Amino acid sequence: MSTESAWLPTERDPEAARVALERLVGIRSSKPSFYAAWREKSARLDRTIETLERISIALCATLDGPQAVCEAVVQAAGYHFNARWAAMGFSSGVDAHDLPRVIVAGAAAGAGASASGAEPEPPPAFGELAARALAARGPVVRKGGAEGGGAVAAPMPLRGELAGVLAVGLAEDAGVESSDLSILVTLANHAGVALHNAWSFQELEGTRRQLEETGRRQLLSQERNRIARELHDSVAQHLLTIGMNLEWCRRQDFVPDPVLARVVASKGLARSAVDEIRAAIFELASDGQIELRRALREVIDELRAGTRLELSLRTFGAPRPLPGGMHHAIVQIAREALFNVVRHAGATRASVTLHWLLGGVALVVADDGGGDPRRLQRLLEAPRPTGEHFGLTGIADRVRGLGGTAAFARRRRGGVRLRVEIPLGGSPGCS
Repeated sequence: MSTESAWLPTERDPEAARVALERLVGIRSSKPSFYAAWREKSARLDRTIETLERISIALCATLDGPQAVCEAVVQAAGYHFNARWAAMGFSSGVDAHDLPRVIVAGAAAGAGASASGAEPEPPPAFGELAARALAARGPVVRKGGAEGGGAVAAPMPLRGELAGVLAVGLAEDAGVESSDLSILVTLANHAGVALHNAWSFQELEGTRRQLEETGRRQLLSQERNRIARELHDSVAQHLLTIGMNLEWCRRQDFVPDPVLARVVASKGLARSAVDEIRAAIFELASDGQIELRRALREVIDELRAGTRLELSLRTFGAPRPLPGGMHHAIVQIAREALFNVVRHAGATRASVTLHWLLGGVALVVADDGGGDPRRLQRLLEAPRPTGEHFGLTGIADRVRGLGGTAAFARRRRGGVRLRVEIPLGGSPGCS
Protein backbone atom coordinates (compact mmCIF):
# COMPACT_ATOMS: atom_id res chain seq x y z
CA MET A 1 0.00 0.00 0.00
CA SER A 2 1.44 3.38 -0.97
CA THR A 3 1.66 6.33 1.31
CA GLU A 4 -0.70 8.33 -0.92
CA SER A 5 -3.47 5.73 -0.88
CA ALA A 6 -3.36 5.52 2.89
CA TRP A 7 -3.62 9.22 3.33
CA LEU A 8 -6.24 10.49 5.76
CA PRO A 9 -7.43 14.09 6.09
CA THR A 10 -6.17 16.09 8.99
CA GLU A 11 -7.15 19.28 10.70
CA ARG A 12 -5.05 21.13 8.10
CA ASP A 13 -7.63 20.25 5.41
CA PRO A 14 -11.23 20.32 6.91
CA GLU A 15 -13.00 20.37 3.52
CA ALA A 16 -11.22 17.22 2.47
CA ALA A 17 -12.23 15.65 5.77
CA ARG A 18 -15.94 16.46 5.16
CA VAL A 19 -15.85 14.98 1.67
CA ALA A 20 -14.13 11.86 2.91
CA LEU A 21 -16.77 11.43 5.64
CA GLU A 22 -19.61 11.77 3.11
CA ARG A 23 -17.98 9.13 0.92
CA LEU A 24 -17.58 6.86 3.93
CA VAL A 25 -21.29 6.91 5.02
CA GLY A 26 -22.80 7.37 1.55
CA ILE A 27 -24.98 10.33 2.43
CA ARG A 28 -24.24 12.35 -0.67
CA SER A 29 -25.10 9.54 -3.07
CA SER A 30 -28.38 8.40 -1.35
CA LYS A 31 -29.83 11.62 0.01
CA PRO A 32 -31.99 12.55 -3.01
CA SER A 33 -33.82 9.15 -3.07
CA PHE A 34 -33.21 7.30 0.17
CA TYR A 35 -34.42 10.03 2.53
CA ALA A 36 -37.72 10.50 0.69
CA ALA A 37 -38.39 6.74 0.73
CA TRP A 38 -37.49 6.57 4.39
CA ARG A 39 -39.83 9.43 5.18
CA GLU A 40 -42.67 7.70 3.29
CA LYS A 41 -42.03 4.46 5.15
CA SER A 42 -41.98 6.30 8.46
CA ALA A 43 -45.26 8.05 7.68
CA ARG A 44 -46.85 4.76 6.63
CA LEU A 45 -45.65 3.11 9.83
CA ASP A 46 -47.08 5.93 11.93
CA ARG A 47 -50.40 5.65 10.10
CA THR A 48 -50.40 1.87 10.59
CA ILE A 49 -49.83 2.23 14.32
CA GLU A 50 -52.60 4.81 14.58
CA THR A 51 -54.84 2.59 12.47
CA LEU A 52 -54.22 -0.34 14.80
CA GLU A 53 -55.26 1.86 17.70
CA ARG A 54 -58.45 2.82 15.85
CA ILE A 55 -59.07 -0.83 15.03
CA SER A 56 -58.72 -1.83 18.68
CA ILE A 57 -61.21 0.88 19.63
CA ALA A 58 -63.56 -0.26 16.87
CA LEU A 59 -63.44 -3.88 17.95
CA CYS A 60 -64.25 -2.88 21.53
CA ALA A 61 -67.49 -1.14 20.52
CA THR A 62 -69.50 -4.25 21.42
CA LEU A 63 -71.66 -2.44 23.96
CA ASP A 64 -72.94 -0.04 21.29
CA GLY A 65 -74.38 -2.81 19.15
CA PRO A 66 -73.47 -4.57 15.88
CA GLN A 67 -74.01 -1.56 13.62
CA ALA A 68 -71.75 0.65 15.75
CA VAL A 69 -68.99 -1.98 15.52
CA CYS A 70 -69.29 -2.10 11.73
CA GLU A 71 -69.28 1.69 11.37
CA ALA A 72 -66.15 1.95 13.53
CA VAL A 73 -64.37 -0.72 11.46
CA VAL A 74 -65.27 1.03 8.18
CA GLN A 75 -63.96 4.36 9.48
CA ALA A 76 -60.71 2.75 10.66
CA ALA A 77 -60.15 1.14 7.25
CA GLY A 78 -60.83 4.40 5.45
CA TYR A 79 -58.38 6.24 7.68
CA HIS A 80 -55.56 3.75 7.15
CA PHE A 81 -55.76 3.87 3.35
CA ASN A 82 -56.53 7.61 3.26
CA ALA A 83 -59.40 6.37 1.10
CA ARG A 84 -61.92 8.20 -1.02
CA TRP A 85 -64.54 5.92 0.48
CA ALA A 86 -64.81 2.86 2.66
CA ALA A 87 -67.74 0.46 2.74
CA MET A 88 -68.89 -2.77 4.33
CA GLY A 89 -71.60 -4.86 2.70
CA PHE A 90 -73.40 -7.86 4.16
CA SER A 91 -74.55 -11.16 2.77
CA SER A 92 -78.27 -11.87 2.55
CA GLY A 93 -78.22 -14.12 5.62
CA VAL A 94 -76.91 -11.31 7.79
CA ASP A 95 -79.76 -8.93 6.98
CA ALA A 96 -81.91 -10.74 9.53
CA HIS A 97 -79.92 -9.02 12.27
CA ASP A 98 -81.41 -5.61 11.39
CA LEU A 99 -78.22 -4.33 9.78
CA PRO A 100 -78.39 -2.03 6.75
CA ARG A 101 -77.55 -3.48 3.37
CA VAL A 102 -74.30 -1.52 3.24
CA ILE A 103 -72.40 0.85 5.55
CA VAL A 104 -70.46 3.63 3.79
CA ALA A 105 -67.94 6.13 5.15
CA GLY A 106 -66.25 9.02 3.37
CA ALA A 107 -67.50 11.20 0.54
CA ALA A 108 -69.62 8.38 -0.87
CA ALA A 109 -71.68 8.25 2.31
CA GLY A 110 -72.90 11.81 1.92
CA ALA A 111 -73.41 11.50 -1.81
CA GLY A 112 -75.33 8.24 -1.64
CA ALA A 113 -77.82 9.19 1.07
CA SER A 114 -81.07 10.67 -0.10
CA ALA A 115 -82.74 13.70 1.38
CA SER A 116 -85.40 11.46 2.90
CA GLY A 117 -82.82 9.79 5.13
CA ALA A 118 -82.72 6.49 3.22
CA GLU A 119 -79.71 4.21 3.34
CA PRO A 120 -76.73 5.44 1.29
CA GLU A 121 -76.07 3.72 -2.01
CA PRO A 122 -72.80 1.77 -2.28
CA PRO A 123 -70.02 3.24 -4.43
CA PRO A 124 -70.14 2.17 -8.12
CA ALA A 125 -67.14 -0.14 -7.80
CA PHE A 126 -68.33 -1.83 -4.62
CA GLY A 127 -70.62 -4.45 -6.16
CA GLU A 128 -68.00 -5.78 -8.55
CA LEU A 129 -65.33 -5.76 -5.83
CA ALA A 130 -67.58 -7.58 -3.36
CA ALA A 131 -68.44 -10.29 -5.89
CA ARG A 132 -64.77 -10.85 -6.70
CA ALA A 133 -63.72 -10.98 -3.04
CA LEU A 134 -66.48 -13.44 -2.12
CA ALA A 135 -65.65 -15.65 -5.10
CA ALA A 136 -61.92 -15.59 -4.34
CA ARG A 137 -62.50 -15.92 -0.58
CA GLY A 138 -59.54 -13.56 -0.20
CA PRO A 139 -58.38 -9.99 -0.87
CA VAL A 140 -58.69 -8.51 -4.36
CA VAL A 141 -57.25 -5.32 -5.89
CA ARG A 142 -58.82 -3.06 -8.52
CA LYS A 143 -56.40 -1.17 -10.76
CA GLY A 144 -56.28 2.58 -10.39
CA GLY A 145 -56.88 3.21 -14.06
CA ALA A 146 -60.18 1.39 -14.12
CA GLU A 147 -63.50 3.24 -14.05
CA GLY A 148 -64.33 4.18 -10.49
CA GLY A 149 -60.70 4.38 -9.37
CA GLY A 150 -58.47 1.93 -7.59
CA ALA A 151 -59.85 -0.09 -4.70
CA VAL A 152 -59.13 -3.11 -2.51
CA ALA A 153 -61.56 -5.49 -0.80
CA ALA A 154 -61.42 -8.46 1.57
CA PRO A 155 -64.15 -10.92 2.63
CA MET A 156 -65.38 -10.90 6.21
CA PRO A 157 -65.63 -14.43 7.71
CA LEU A 158 -68.18 -15.22 10.40
CA ARG A 159 -68.69 -18.66 11.97
CA GLY A 160 -67.19 -20.46 8.98
CA GLU A 161 -69.16 -18.46 6.41
CA LEU A 162 -68.62 -15.16 4.60
CA ALA A 163 -70.77 -12.53 6.27
CA GLY A 164 -69.84 -9.74 3.88
CA VAL A 165 -67.04 -7.67 2.36
CA LEU A 166 -64.90 -4.77 3.60
CA ALA A 167 -63.66 -2.50 0.77
CA VAL A 168 -61.90 0.86 0.40
CA GLY A 169 -61.57 3.19 -2.58
CA LEU A 170 -57.96 4.33 -2.96
CA ALA A 171 -56.82 7.86 -3.61
CA GLU A 172 -55.48 8.71 -7.06
CA ASP A 173 -52.03 7.27 -7.84
CA ALA A 174 -52.03 5.48 -4.47
CA GLY A 175 -50.18 2.21 -4.35
CA VAL A 176 -51.03 -0.86 -2.32
CA GLU A 177 -48.34 -2.82 -0.56
CA SER A 178 -48.58 -6.30 0.83
CA SER A 179 -48.63 -4.90 4.37
CA ASP A 180 -51.71 -2.84 3.48
CA LEU A 181 -53.52 -5.93 2.23
CA SER A 182 -52.52 -7.78 5.39
CA ILE A 183 -54.00 -4.99 7.52
CA LEU A 184 -57.23 -5.02 5.49
CA VAL A 185 -57.55 -8.82 5.78
CA THR A 186 -56.79 -8.69 9.50
CA LEU A 187 -59.34 -5.94 9.98
CA ALA A 188 -61.99 -7.89 8.03
CA ASN A 189 -61.29 -11.06 10.05
CA HIS A 190 -61.44 -9.25 13.37
CA ALA A 191 -64.57 -7.40 12.24
CA GLY A 192 -66.33 -10.73 11.79
CA VAL A 193 -65.33 -11.80 15.29
CA ALA A 194 -66.37 -8.45 16.75
CA LEU A 195 -69.68 -8.61 14.90
CA HIS A 196 -70.34 -12.07 16.30
CA ASN A 197 -69.46 -10.84 19.80
CA ALA A 198 -71.73 -7.83 19.39
CA TRP A 199 -74.64 -10.04 18.34
CA SER A 200 -73.94 -12.44 21.19
CA PHE A 201 -73.77 -9.56 23.65
CA GLN A 202 -77.01 -8.12 22.27
CA GLU A 203 -78.76 -11.48 22.66
CA LEU A 204 -77.30 -11.87 26.14
CA GLU A 205 -78.53 -8.43 27.13
CA GLY A 206 -81.99 -9.26 25.79
CA THR A 207 -82.02 -12.50 27.76
CA ARG A 208 -80.83 -10.68 30.88
CA ARG A 209 -83.61 -8.11 30.55
CA GLN A 210 -86.17 -10.89 30.08
CA LEU A 211 -84.87 -12.67 33.18
CA GLU A 212 -85.05 -9.45 35.17
CA GLU A 213 -88.61 -8.84 33.99
CA THR A 214 -89.54 -12.44 34.79
CA GLY A 215 -87.98 -12.06 38.23
CA ARG A 216 -89.95 -8.88 38.88
CA ARG A 217 -93.16 -10.55 37.77
CA GLN A 218 -92.42 -13.55 39.96
CA LEU A 219 -91.80 -11.33 42.99
CA LEU A 220 -95.00 -9.43 42.24
CA SER A 221 -96.93 -12.69 41.88
CA GLN A 222 -95.51 -14.00 45.15
CA GLU A 223 -96.48 -10.81 46.95
CA ARG A 224 -99.98 -10.86 45.45
CA ASN A 225 -100.42 -14.47 46.53
CA ARG A 226 -99.15 -13.65 50.02
CA ILE A 227 -101.70 -10.85 50.35
CA ALA A 228 -104.42 -13.15 49.00
CA ARG A 229 -103.55 -15.83 51.57
CA GLU A 230 -103.57 -13.26 54.37
CA LEU A 231 -107.00 -12.01 53.31
CA HIS A 232 -108.30 -15.54 52.98
CA ASP A 233 -106.90 -16.92 56.21
CA SER A 234 -107.69 -13.94 58.43
CA VAL A 235 -110.19 -11.35 57.19
CA ALA A 236 -112.44 -13.71 55.23
CA GLN A 237 -112.51 -16.30 58.02
CA HIS A 238 -113.37 -13.67 60.61
CA LEU A 239 -116.23 -12.38 58.47
CA LEU A 240 -117.52 -15.94 58.00
CA THR A 241 -117.44 -16.44 61.76
CA ILE A 242 -119.38 -13.22 62.26
CA GLY A 243 -121.98 -14.38 59.74
CA MET A 244 -122.33 -17.77 61.47
CA ASN A 245 -122.79 -16.13 64.86
CA LEU A 246 -125.39 -13.75 63.46
CA GLU A 247 -127.25 -16.68 61.92
CA TRP A 248 -127.19 -18.42 65.30
CA CYS A 249 -128.66 -15.31 66.91
CA ARG A 250 -131.35 -15.09 64.24
CA ARG A 251 -132.48 -18.67 64.91
CA GLN A 252 -132.94 -18.13 68.64
CA ASP A 253 -136.44 -17.94 70.12
CA PHE A 254 -137.99 -14.75 71.44
CA VAL A 255 -135.73 -12.36 69.54
CA PRO A 256 -137.35 -8.90 69.46
CA ASP A 257 -138.23 -7.71 65.98
CA PRO A 258 -135.93 -4.64 66.07
CA VAL A 259 -133.00 -6.82 67.16
CA LEU A 260 -133.87 -9.45 64.55
CA ALA A 261 -133.95 -6.82 61.83
CA ARG A 262 -130.50 -5.57 62.81
CA VAL A 263 -129.15 -9.12 63.00
CA VAL A 264 -130.46 -9.91 59.50
CA ALA A 265 -129.05 -6.64 58.15
CA SER A 266 -125.69 -7.28 59.80
CA LYS A 267 -125.58 -10.79 58.37
CA GLY A 268 -126.26 -9.38 54.91
CA LEU A 269 -123.43 -6.89 55.31
CA ALA A 270 -121.09 -9.65 56.50
CA ARG A 271 -121.99 -11.80 53.50
CA SER A 272 -121.46 -8.85 51.13
CA ALA A 273 -118.07 -8.19 52.71
CA VAL A 274 -117.12 -11.86 52.30
CA ASP A 275 -118.09 -11.71 48.62
CA GLU A 276 -115.97 -8.62 48.06
CA ILE A 277 -113.02 -10.11 49.94
CA ARG A 278 -113.24 -13.29 47.89
CA ALA A 279 -113.42 -11.33 44.66
CA ALA A 280 -110.26 -9.48 45.69
CA ILE A 281 -108.59 -12.76 46.64
CA PHE A 282 -109.37 -14.33 43.27
CA GLU A 283 -108.08 -11.26 41.43
CA LEU A 284 -104.88 -11.23 43.46
CA ALA A 285 -104.32 -14.98 43.21
CA SER A 286 -104.59 -14.91 39.42
CA ASP A 287 -102.37 -17.96 39.00
CA GLY A 288 -104.84 -20.32 40.66
CA GLN A 289 -103.17 -20.47 44.09
CA ILE A 290 -106.60 -20.56 45.81
CA GLU A 291 -107.97 -23.96 44.82
CA LEU A 292 -111.51 -24.06 43.46
CA ARG A 293 -112.41 -27.12 45.52
CA ARG A 294 -111.30 -25.33 48.67
CA ALA A 295 -113.44 -22.29 47.83
CA LEU A 296 -116.49 -24.49 47.21
CA ARG A 297 -115.85 -26.31 50.49
CA GLU A 298 -115.95 -22.97 52.31
CA VAL A 299 -119.31 -22.13 50.72
CA ILE A 300 -120.70 -25.45 51.94
CA ASP A 301 -119.29 -24.93 55.44
CA GLU A 302 -120.84 -21.47 55.55
CA LEU A 303 -124.29 -22.83 54.64
CA ARG A 304 -123.98 -25.84 56.91
CA ALA A 305 -123.70 -23.55 59.93
CA GLY A 306 -127.12 -22.03 59.26
CA THR A 307 -129.17 -25.00 58.08
CA ARG A 308 -129.85 -28.66 58.79
CA LEU A 309 -129.40 -29.52 55.13
CA GLU A 310 -126.93 -32.36 54.55
CA LEU A 311 -124.33 -31.09 52.09
CA SER A 312 -121.54 -32.88 50.20
CA LEU A 313 -118.84 -31.99 47.68
CA ARG A 314 -117.17 -34.18 45.04
CA THR A 315 -114.70 -33.41 42.27
CA PHE A 316 -113.66 -35.41 39.18
CA GLY A 317 -110.80 -34.85 36.76
CA ALA A 318 -107.48 -33.04 36.93
CA PRO A 319 -107.75 -29.47 38.26
CA ARG A 320 -106.35 -26.66 36.12
CA PRO A 321 -105.69 -22.97 36.82
CA LEU A 322 -108.60 -20.67 36.02
CA PRO A 323 -108.71 -16.92 35.46
CA GLY A 324 -109.60 -15.06 38.63
CA GLY A 325 -112.95 -13.80 37.31
CA MET A 326 -114.03 -17.26 36.14
CA HIS A 327 -112.92 -18.79 39.43
CA HIS A 328 -115.01 -16.29 41.39
CA ALA A 329 -118.03 -16.66 39.10
CA ILE A 330 -118.16 -20.46 39.52
CA VAL A 331 -118.06 -20.11 43.30
CA GLN A 332 -120.86 -17.52 43.22
CA ILE A 333 -122.98 -19.74 40.95
CA ALA A 334 -122.62 -22.61 43.42
CA ARG A 335 -123.51 -20.28 46.30
CA GLU A 336 -126.67 -18.95 44.63
CA ALA A 337 -127.78 -22.44 43.61
CA LEU A 338 -127.36 -23.77 47.15
CA PHE A 339 -129.17 -20.77 48.64
CA ASN A 340 -132.03 -21.45 46.24
CA VAL A 341 -132.14 -25.07 47.46
CA VAL A 342 -132.16 -23.98 51.11
CA ARG A 343 -134.92 -21.41 50.64
CA HIS A 344 -137.28 -23.06 48.17
CA ALA A 345 -136.62 -26.76 47.55
CA GLY A 346 -137.62 -28.24 50.90
CA ALA A 347 -134.76 -30.69 50.53
CA THR A 348 -132.91 -32.72 53.15
CA ARG A 349 -129.80 -33.42 51.06
CA ALA A 350 -127.87 -31.46 48.48
CA SER A 351 -124.60 -32.08 46.68
CA VAL A 352 -122.09 -30.08 44.68
CA THR A 353 -120.09 -31.90 42.01
CA LEU A 354 -117.24 -30.34 40.04
CA HIS A 355 -116.17 -31.99 36.78
CA TRP A 356 -112.92 -30.94 35.07
CA LEU A 357 -113.67 -31.58 31.40
CA LEU A 358 -111.31 -31.67 28.42
CA GLY A 359 -112.28 -28.20 27.24
CA GLY A 360 -113.93 -26.67 30.27
CA VAL A 361 -115.48 -27.23 33.67
CA ALA A 362 -118.94 -28.44 34.73
CA LEU A 363 -120.66 -27.62 38.03
CA VAL A 364 -123.63 -29.74 39.15
CA VAL A 365 -125.81 -28.77 42.13
CA ALA A 366 -128.41 -31.44 42.98
CA ASP A 367 -131.01 -31.87 45.76
CA ASP A 368 -133.75 -34.28 46.80
CA GLY A 369 -136.41 -31.59 47.17
CA GLY A 370 -139.73 -31.04 45.43
CA GLY A 371 -138.79 -28.36 42.94
CA ASP A 372 -140.15 -28.27 39.38
CA PRO A 373 -137.27 -28.26 36.87
CA ARG A 374 -139.43 -26.83 34.05
CA ARG A 375 -140.55 -23.90 36.15
CA LEU A 376 -137.00 -23.32 37.39
CA GLN A 377 -135.73 -23.35 33.80
CA ARG A 378 -138.31 -20.70 32.81
CA LEU A 379 -137.25 -18.55 35.77
CA LEU A 380 -133.61 -19.07 34.80
CA GLU A 381 -134.29 -17.87 31.24
CA ALA A 382 -136.56 -14.98 32.31
CA PRO A 383 -135.22 -11.58 31.17
CA ARG A 384 -135.98 -10.02 34.56
CA PRO A 385 -135.90 -11.42 38.10
CA THR A 386 -139.25 -12.34 39.60
CA GLY A 387 -140.18 -12.50 43.26
CA GLU A 388 -137.74 -14.34 45.45
CA HIS A 389 -135.86 -15.96 42.56
CA PHE A 390 -133.48 -13.10 41.94
CA GLY A 391 -130.57 -15.53 42.49
CA LEU A 392 -131.53 -17.55 39.38
CA THR A 393 -131.20 -14.44 37.24
CA GLY A 394 -127.79 -13.84 38.78
CA ILE A 395 -126.77 -17.39 37.87
CA ALA A 396 -127.96 -16.89 34.29
CA ASP A 397 -126.05 -13.60 33.96
CA ARG A 398 -122.81 -15.12 35.23
CA VAL A 399 -123.11 -18.19 32.99
CA ARG A 400 -123.90 -16.03 29.97
CA GLY A 401 -120.95 -13.77 30.73
CA LEU A 402 -118.62 -16.79 30.71
CA GLY A 403 -120.01 -18.17 27.46
CA GLY A 404 -121.45 -21.23 29.21
CA THR A 405 -124.78 -23.03 29.52
CA ALA A 406 -127.09 -23.79 32.45
CA ALA A 407 -130.01 -26.24 32.56
CA PHE A 408 -132.33 -27.74 35.19
CA ALA A 409 -133.36 -31.40 34.99
CA ARG A 410 -135.20 -33.99 37.07
CA ARG A 411 -133.06 -36.43 39.04
CA ARG A 412 -133.76 -40.13 38.57
CA ARG A 413 -134.07 -40.61 42.35
CA GLY A 414 -136.22 -37.53 42.77
CA GLY A 415 -135.33 -33.92 43.16
CA VAL A 416 -133.76 -31.36 40.84
CA ARG A 417 -130.33 -31.01 39.29
CA LEU A 418 -128.73 -27.83 37.91
CA ARG A 419 -125.85 -28.42 35.49
CA VAL A 420 -123.62 -25.51 34.47
CA GLU A 421 -120.91 -25.97 31.82
CA ILE A 422 -118.31 -23.28 31.17
CA PRO A 423 -115.61 -23.47 28.48
CA LEU A 424 -112.09 -22.62 29.56
CA GLY A 425 -111.97 -20.05 26.79
CA GLY A 426 -114.82 -18.11 28.39
CA SER A 427 -114.53 -14.48 29.35
CA PRO A 428 -112.99 -13.98 32.78
CA GLY A 429 -114.60 -10.65 33.29
CA CYS A 430 -117.85 -11.80 34.90
CA SER A 431 -117.83 -11.19 38.63
